[in-house]
Amino acid sequence: MAITNKLIITLLLLISIAVVHCLSFRVEIDEFEPPQQGEQEGPRRRPGGGSGEGWEEESTNHPYHFRKRSFSDWFQSKEGFVRVLPKFTKHAPALFRGIENYRFSLVEMEPTTFFVPHHLDADAVFIVLQGKGVIEFVTDKTKESFHITKGDVVRIPSGVTNFITNTNQTVPFRLAQITVPVNNPGNYKDYFPAASQFQQSYFNGFTKEVLSTSFNVPEELLGRLVTRSKEIGQGIIRRISPDQIKELAEHATSPSNKHKAKKEKEEDKDLRTLWTPFNLFAIDPIYSNDFGHFHEAHPKNYNQLQDLHIAAAWANMTQGSLFLPHFNSKTTFVTFVENGCARFEMATPYKFQRGQQQWPGQGQEEEEDMSENVHKVVSRVCKGEVFIVPAGHPFTILSQDQDFIAVGFGIYATNSKRTFLAGEENLLSNLNPAATRVTFGVGSKVAEKLFTSQNYSYFAPTSRSQQQIPEKHKPSFQSILDFAGF
Repeated sequence: MAITNKLIITLLLLISIAVVHCLSFRVEIDEFEPPQQGEQEGPRRRPGGGSGEGWEEESTNHPYHFRKRSFSDWFQSKEGFVRVLPKFTKHAPALFRGIENYRFSLVEMEPTTFFVPHHLDADAVFIVLQGKGVIEFVTDKTKESFHITKGDVVRIPSGVTNFITNTNQTVPFRLAQITVPVNNPGNYKDYFPAASQFQQSYFNGFTKEVLSTSFNVPEELLGRLVTRSKEIGQGIIRRISPDQIKELAEHATSPSNKHKAKKEKEEDKDLRTLWTPFNLFAIDPIYSNDFGHFHEAHPKNYNQLQDLHIAAAWANMTQGSLFLPHFNSKTTFVTFVENGCARFEMATPYKFQRGQQQWPGQGQEEEEDMSENVHKVVSRVCKGEVFIVPAGHPFTILSQDQDFIAVGFGIYATNSKRTFLAGEENLLSNLNPAATRVTFGVGSKVAEKLFTSQNYSYFAPTSRSQQQIPEKHKPSFQSILDFAGF
């Protein structure tokens, strides 16, 4: 009899809970505002796209994606290459006017090669993508060399002579670089002290009389400096022997190693601070979970980046993950895909048309677009390609069928704020309830369900079956049984 009573009590409790849930669901549905008179509901759309194609929606044609063919070969030989993207404003003047002074390039050096000494009329920041090597900086007062490896961020100050050695005997040395010219917006030049197959020495710009007097040597010896040093058949990236590698790497230090410096002037100390490398993987990721990791060096924390207002970032995403929608308040990210493929989606107020060959402002003065339309940018971005995320543009990255790795350079990163639109921590869940109701036309319970149902922050699984339910949301049937006396 006692057991029968307990069973009856248990069933009544379960029925009561079910009724409460049904009533609660009914209340939430009723809290949606009905459409205004004359409004019609739009067509139903599948998750992930506006054309009903879901995650596999066809890419839109837009100017924010630079494929491999967009690069120009500034230098190429069997020892390596230097590839440069055209000026961003050449691609779309109106859209990229804010970053017209920045250039993106890739460098690859085959094993046991040497990139000859040179300097730029530009500041540069690069991220080592693969391999290991040695970089040496030289001025008329000081010199310093460092071992560098994957994940290292290196600042090359304008006018500072530098050279790189790939010390690895089997693996190419690869880097991605953002460059900021100091003379002409969007244009910079390399200056080489020694001539090569494709580059003249900057000493060619002086008369023999001036050079003879400057170096205090007879004019006939100048041929070794200007003419014979041309090394016919050799480019700016050259093969070197193991003994030469050993000699070049002999005095290199690791950036983390503390070493005593010679007494030097304050300006030399400033240079040493600027060119000392640091590693992104030595920094705790600012966003991290089972589905992705995001490492970022911000200019407020690194003297090497401070005056350029550039951030450097490295993102790893696992297969089947989503970098949740967000935007940057001031930063425009130039992003290079290091490995894998992913779906890139972005919302933009700037119009473009499918199949359009001339983007807004290209070759003509663009009239201000006063429309309120939001245009969808969709691309499949893959290894070796670049995509641009302008400031203020909400975007997301979906890693579908493979792991995804990308590096990025954030332009105008100082005082920029990253705001997430979904996830456990997001902007919309912080709205005032009254503001939510007025803005979206829903009640507080529906808004809570919409904006707080995501159980992950920053990175999330694309499959809802992978979503973990926090303990506080799990129904506790054991507590019911306990109450009933079982």
